[in-house]
Amino acid sequence: MSEPTTEAPLVEEKTKKNFKSKKADKKKPALSKKKEKALQRETERRSAALTAFNKYYEDEWGVERWKTLFEALKKPVRHCLMMNKYADIAQVKAKLADHISDLTMLDFVSIPCYASKSQARFPPPTKDESNITDYYILDAGSVLATEALDIQPDDTVLDICAAPGGKTLSVLQRLDKKYGRLTSNEIASDRRRRLRQVIESYVPEDVIKEVSTVVGKDGTRYYGEPEQYDKVLLDAPCSSERHLLHDEKEFELWSPKRTQVNAKRQLSLLKAALHSVRVDGYVVYGTCSISSLENDKVVERMMKKGKIPIEPVKMKWPIGERTKYGWIILPDRTEGWGPLYFSLIKRTGVSKEDMEEEESDDENSDS
Repeated sequence: MSEPTTEAPLVEEKTKKNFKSKKADKKKPALSKKKEKALQRETERRSAALTAFNKYYEDEWGVERWKTLFEALKKPVRHCLMMNKYADIAQVKAKLADHISDLTMLDFVSIPCYASKSQARFPPPTKDESNITDYYILDAGSVLATEALDIQPDDTVLDICAAPGGKTLSVLQRLDKKYGRLTSNEIASDRRRRLRQVIESYVPEDVIKEVSTVVGKDGTRYYGEPEQYDKVLLDAPCSSERHLLHDEKEFELWSPKRTQVNAKRQLSLLKAALHSVRVDGYVVYGTCSISSLENDKVVERMMKKGKIPIEPVKMKWPIGERTKYGWIILPDRTEGWGPLYFSLIKRTGVSKEDMEEEESDDENSDS
């Protein structure tokens, strides 16, 4: 009995390979003139946006600094693990056992946060046996911004633009269940729903009932609770240039007008934040922008034209660099963290509008 031959299948296999290679060799159909023009317009828009973007920030930072900063901004965003005090620490340690040698604890924040020495990806957050999520992944600069508020366990705090929730969780880590209170505001319904989900995922239900309230007001018109809070966190919507550089479609829409429009809205938000904080209370105004128009100049305009007397507080932190009225963390000088700008602002007196109203009332009562 003869041995079974394998020649036929081999020939068949070669034929298939040849057929596939011939198909691969075939040229892709040429683009239609309409598609070619659309592609050309897209390339031109991107090129024009990049030229304008580089020119704008070269003027802002200087040619040499912008070269290094621009390259750092194009790299992937760096993250850390912010541990959740409500999660079972033993379960977290067991989960991260294979990663311990690569983790380093960050010494510039009071909440336990860990970075990867090799900047490797972290295991995704998971729930413990009590259904509490173990850690939150975010930029360490975001945690540092909340450090600036020096939140005490019994503080009453407003997070006026709270979504997606990382800084909100950072605040909740510091508040006492019995005495602390946090109001988290987010106007967009879908982002507000996601914010609630984050809080409910990380914080036990009994703590949420005592400490946390989520509302959906327009932050630029947040005037219903004057002088009600010890501390206010304003993480203002901004140009977010690093994220733009990683999103081609969004980047095409960039122009200097974007930062001007944002600055106008940011000033309105800052006015509302300062209206909400008590006299001698503090506001942290923050953005992830590298534009001074959205950072120091917003604070400066508030100082010069605002009705509420304020005073920026000088700070010094282990990472980042000082600006005229605050602090900025940039990835080219902080091993990849940032961008994150923040200014700590103290409200030093009552609103001039309130004083004018009181004077008017006194005059009316005398007449």
